[in-house]
Amino acid sequence: MIHIPAHDHSAIYVLELNRPSPDGLGDKTDAAMMAVFGNVVLNTDYVDAITPGMLADMSLPDFILNGYDMPVSTIQAEELRGLMGAVVLVMSAAFGGTAFDINLPSDVRLVMVLRETPRMSAPRPITSDSAVGTVPQARKKPSDAAMSGRIATYALLVLFALVAVMIWIAR
Repeated sequence: MIHIPAHDHSAIYVLELNRPSPDGLGDKTDAAMMAVFGNVVLNTDYVDAITPGMLADMSLPDFILNGYDMPVSTIQAEELRGLMGAVVLVMSAAFGGTAFDINLPSDVRLVMVLRETPRMSAPRPITSDSAVGTVPQARKKPSDAAMSGRIATYALLVLFALVAVMIWIAR
């Protein structure tokens, strides 16, 4: 049984068929996909079926590295070179972001799941001279001139309101 988590990405599921390939596997027909995966709906645009002798010019690890841009370790490459039957490569996008539990037939084996390792790293601290210093913590106290200006503004607003009231009463 294979468990595909929801929103799985950057993974390739490598399956080996230990029987003759079903008719239409190369064309990814619905009947062939059902023979491999059972009653699971896949987007076959993200499925590749590789039959024995199909890759004459390169090995399966090279195909995965060059075709999918997926790194393959030396241990994984050795295991992939040892596969004899038809191989089905399923990208995680084939499942459409939905979680699945797939019960594979007894003659279909999950060989491995290849995952891309993220290329992120923690940021390094800045050690240049421009990074040295302090950040001001509190606001400065307003100067006396600024306070005088605010008081004068409030006084003018009060006088304006008083003149407006006097004009309104005089009408």
